[in-house]
Parts: sequence; structure tokens; C-alpha cells
Amino acid sequence: MSREVNITTGSRLHWGLLSLAPQVGREFGGIGLMIQEPQLKLAVTESAGNSDSMQGSPGSITKIREALAAIRNTCPELYRDRFYDLKLHSEIAQHCGFGSGTQLSLAVAQALASLSEETSLTSVELAQRVQRGARSALGIHGFTTGGFLVEGGKQTAAEISPLVVRADFPEDWHILLVTPTNRAGISGYIEADAIQQLGPMPTATTEKLCRLALMQLAPAVQSHDFEELTTGLTEFGHVVGEFFRPAQGGIFADPQMVELEQKLITRGVRGIAQTSWGPTLSIICQDAAMITSLVTECGYGKYCELRTVRPLNEGAQIQINGD
Repeated sequence: MSREVNITTGSRLHWGLLSLAPQVGREFGGIGLMIQEPQLKLAVTESAGNSDSMQGSPGSITKIREALAAIRNTCPELYRDRFYDLKLHSEIAQHCGFGSGTQLSLAVAQALASLSEETSLTSVELAQRVQRGARSALGIHGFTTGGFLVEGGKQTAAEISPLVVRADFPEDWHILLVTPTNRAGISGYIEADAIQQLGPMPTATTEKLCRLALMQLAPAVQSHDFEELTTGLTEFGHVVGEFFRPAQGGIFADPQMVELEQKLITRGVRGIAQTSWGPTLSIICQDAAMITSLVTECGYGKYCELRTVRPLNEGAQIQINGD
């Protein structure tokens, strides 16, 4: 029986970056959270044939092919003449703000490394093999650490942004995900073009976002201060959203999500932020059933997927079966 490596990981929420095109200092950076679902489950075995085989959605198969090509280009001595059978048992939806591409690419890299008995690779080294981390590194660090994350930004294009804060997210705080089913977020080349058209982020905006991230949100997570966290996250989301308004048409990518947030705020709900380019909104909850009921009462359950998830405070699970 050939060995099979099974990788299980969750999704990444990206609540916003800290800097863009500064005259001095680091670029990008950001804050986010790993969550248990949507979940990715990948099984990989080495193939006896002379080609790879893949099972999954067309979009995921494309990402797997890209990851394999990058790995073979980076480490030809290990992987150029070896082929694999890869099967996705569970996938993370693409273009919804969950960081699906990074989690899948890292899962492929980790599976191949495990089959080759490379046991000491960091998530940064895995990311370099599959050419991830051009802008955000939250999902890279989250792949092996889980939790609430703050990354510090890049000084050079080749650098992967370092992790500067990592903390367990309170297990009794849940996250309600509201994902419009009739709209997708942007990524890849379209994302890069949108960022380039925005121009530099004002220094005052970066300073405000850094203050919120390091002097309100991170301490609130560590001290389990729900009010401080939810108030600060809502403000953080608005500051980021105002900067990105020209690229996405509003503080959120979906106008109906803007309306939903305003309705929830008038009812005292805080802790609302878009993840990445959307369209998903994430809402930090102590009573997820009550917030879900409010969203449904406001009429958004008809065209949105509503899912309550838990934080993921550990890294990807790696299981090796067989000889």
C-alpha cells in the first residue's frame, strides 16, 4: 500500500491591509483570522504512472496544476520526475474572501514534502515553493499557526510579510459569514490592477489602522474584551473600506452588504467587516443565532448563504497513512 498524505485546513479571513504604496516603510501588512470552515481536505499519493491525476472542481484543479508546476520548477531535483494522484474531499469556495488559493497551494506543497519526508519546512518555505505571498501573508502564517494574526508588511517584492502578532481567538466567540450568492470577489490579476489604480494610502490612514490593529484589536483578543474588539473591528472595516471605495464601489464590494451593515448597526450589532475583496461579510458574535435571525428578518437570507463558524486556533492537520 502506497503512502497517502491527508491535509486538512480551514479558511482565512482578511479584514484589511495596513499600507499601500508608501513612500517609505513597509507595504501591505494586515489583520485577519483563521476559521474552521469552509474547510479544505486534500489526499495525495504518489502515482505509479507518468502523469498527475486530480479530482476536484475545475478552478481547484487549475490551482493544483499551478502549484505542482511551481514546486517542480523550484525543486527539480526532488519533484521533476515524480507524479501524484491528488483528490479534494472538501473545497473552499473561490473568490469569496476565504483565501482558498493560498490554502490549497500550501496543502499541495505540504503533502508533497511529507511524501518526500521533508519534515522541517516552515509555511514561508512552502509558500516560496508555490509562489504565494505577493501581497498578503496572513493565510501563509495561518496555515501553520491558526488564530488571530497581524502581519507586518513587506520591504521588498520578494519578501513574505512577517508575522508580528499571533493570538488564540476566544472559542466562545463565533463568526457569522454572510456571502451573497449572486456576486463574486476579485483576485489575481484583476486584484493587482485594482490595487495599482488606487495610488498610495495616506500616511494618516496607515497610522490609524496600525493603532487600531496593535492598540485595540490585538489586546482585545488577548484579554477577551468582546466590546472593544467588535467596536474596533467595525471602525477598522470602515477606514479600510473608505480607502478602497474607488476600486470596489463602496466601503464593501456589494451594495446590499453596505445596507445590511447599516441595519445591523442601528440594532446595536458591531464586529462587522468584509473579508478581503468580499463579497463575504464576517460578523463576530456571542449569540450567533440572534444575529442570524436579525439578518434573516432584514431579508438577506433569501440571496445570501449564512454560515456560523468557529475560530481555528491550530495549524493544518497532517495525517500519513500506509507504508
